[in-house]
Amino acid sequence: MELDSCFNLAMRKSSRLITQFYEHKLSAVGLKSGQFSILRAIFHTKQSTNKELQTILMMDQTTLSRSIKPLFRDELIKFNPDPVDGRIKLISLTKAGRKLYGRALPIWEWAQQDICNILTDNEAEKINSLSESFVKTLGRK
Repeated sequence: MELDSCFNLAMRKSSRLITQFYEHKLSAVGLKSGQFSILRAIFHTKQSTNKELQTILMMDQTTLSRSIKPLFRDELIKFNPDPVDGRIKLISLTKAGRKLYGRALPIWEWAQQDICNILTDNEAEKINSLSESFVKTLGRK
């Protein structure tokens, strides 16, 4: 089997390249691509639990905790106790977090458009389809 026949290597190579592409764009507002993804998930859920974010982002607890620490430190997200179960912490964006997300969103949209301009419609559909297939199949394990 050739080196490029490894699914793990193929996905990691493309993942590194796409991450570098988005991080270059998002550096204008001081965000890494993973941080933007977390802010985006919280923005769309309004407030979320750690467990919900893990599911949305397909991240394990340790990685998510490590990733949200700088967002909390920089006062972009906040934790509040769940009114029903005080043991559960609800994560939401602060005013500064919403503002930064609002500044980053057009940059992310431009990056999305740049990718669409590079790929054909068929290539973009294949990438999205393959990604969904991996998440659906491997996300259950």
